Amino acid sequence: MTLHRIIFSIGVLTALLILGACSSETESESSEESATAIAGYELQPRDMSRIVRSTSSVEAENTVTIASRMSGLIIEMNAREGDRLEDGELLLRFDIEEQRAELERAQAELELASAVYDRNSTLFEREAISRAEYDEARANKRIAESEVTLLDTRIGFGAIRAPHDLVVLRRHVERGDAVSTNEPLFRVADLNRLVVRLGIPERDVVHLEEGQQTELHIDAFPGETFRGTIQRIYPSADDESRLFTVEITLPAEQRDQVIRPGYLARVSMDADRREDVLAVPSESLLASERDERFVYIINDDDRLERRDVTTGIERRNWTQITEGLEAGEVVVGANPSNLREDILVNVTRWVEE
Repeated sequence: MTLHRIIFSIGVLTALLILGACSSETESESSEESATAIAGYELQPRDMSRIVRSTSSVEAENTVTIASRMSGLIIEMNAREGDRLEDGELLLRFDIEEQRAELERAQAELELASAVYDRNSTLFEREAISRAEYDEARANKRIAESEVTLLDTRIGFGAIRAPHDLVVLRRHVERGDAVSTNEPLFRVADLNRLVVRLGIPERDVVHLEEGQQTELHIDAFPGETFRGTIQRIYPSADDESRLFTVEITLPAEQRDQVIRPGYLARVSMDADRREDVLAVPSESLLASERDERFVYIINDDDRLERRDVTTGIERRNWTQITEGLEAGEVVVGANPSNLREDILVNVTRWVEE
């Protein structure tokens, strides 16, 4: 064999060895498993209480319309919108001169009837008159007494006074107006007791209870939060709306500060309280052919592992887990149906709360 052939053979052998080494290296690299990118969620206790929201106006708990108890002409007016009234304070007065004159006449008739009755009583004791004459005199006296009482009461109707400490919301009449019996005069309210009355569906009202605390946001004061208490839940639904009235009181320190009747209040109430429960995104759950619920957890080797779970309530795209998982474990948070057990994964995105 010539030197040229020997050199050529050595070159060919060297090339074959290099190609073999590269082929082995490529096969080794291709045999390494690549990780699948997934979205993960780490289980932590969360609040899954259902929140009931409703809107209504603030109003006084007790609002009263003061009406006229007589017909007549208003000659004195002492109250207007916004005035704070004390118990017994005079609001207005009617012209009652005619009633006073009638009262004087009735008093005179009473004096006459009393005198006749006294005289007939003496005569009846002496048997000088009959029983019928005595009874007639006594009846006339009683009629005269009742007439005086009636007219005195009507004169009392001529002065309208505050039934207790109140604030005037609206005045319906003016001085000089002639009004009739039962005509509205004032709309008044006790602003020391403010409430918000809400209409709540039956599916929510069953989870509310008297004494429960609520949160209120009032449009007049953006950014501020107020507290209220459920004072009363009406026993039956409204015939037309089929909603139950829930009455919420506002604490005194908040009422005295800023809140007035007519302000719009947005109320939030917890219904079916579920605090510190474990839950997963509802999208994380899968079901077997036997309708068993399970999730994929990520184990210490970064591989998927099936875990059967028992579920509870589902709210706002989250499902409560009552058995099968513990806080701190990581589950596949999205698109688990595209995955399979035991594959290698890499969390590239975390599901937010």
